[in-house]
Amino acid sequence: MPGPLKDYWTEFDWEAELKKDDARICTYMQELPRYIDLPSEDAVIMKHIQDKTELVPFGGDYKNSSLAGLFENTDYEEDITFSEEWQKRDGSDFYIVLGRLSKLWAQYFASLGGRGETVGGMRILCFYGKLMARCADIIDMEEDEYPALRVAIMKRLLADVNLLLGEFRLFGSKFPASRAKTDFHFEHVIVLREKMLTLLEKYRSGKNEK
Repeated sequence: MPGPLKDYWTEFDWEAELKKDDARICTYMQELPRYIDLPSEDAVIMKHIQDKTELVPFGGDYKNSSLAGLFENTDYEEDITFSEEWQKRDGSDFYIVLGRLSKLWAQYFASLGGRGETVGGMRILCFYGKLMARCADIIDMEEDEYPALRVAIMKRLLADVNLLLGEFRLFGSKFPASRAKTDFHFEHVIVLREKMLTLLEKYRSGKNEK
């Protein structure tokens, strides 16, 4: 993602680009219910997004945007192990918890039958995936690399966490039978948000050591 010009970006420059990335993913989630039954819905949605000039990434390249990962075919591994060194990196604990929560939600989502539940449930899954992708950005960075980008990513993470919390409240109110499930996820994501706020404060203070 970073390059020669981006080496000089502030957190506000990064946040502007990340917001554009968020808008692309939001457009994807909005378009998905409309085209979900088509055999090549990903290609159709991608074309719609690329036609929106205001969503074009810096440099005009979609390959390094979070959106690119939505269209990759990856094999799901049921049992994933993380090295001890990896687990010490910032963001790794967020990634692991989000992965566990998303798996639980996916299992519940698979049991849903109504179209309204399907669309709402898929939105929540998309949010979980988006949050995990942002956490992976933090994990992949070296400790002293791009401090402004770290702050910007954490701000976007927190914004998305708040949106996810809203999705759980909305889903629970629309489908009362799911309230126990949505409350469970809501409570765990609240705890995660507090830990993210702590990490953001660490980055803002410049104390980027373990």
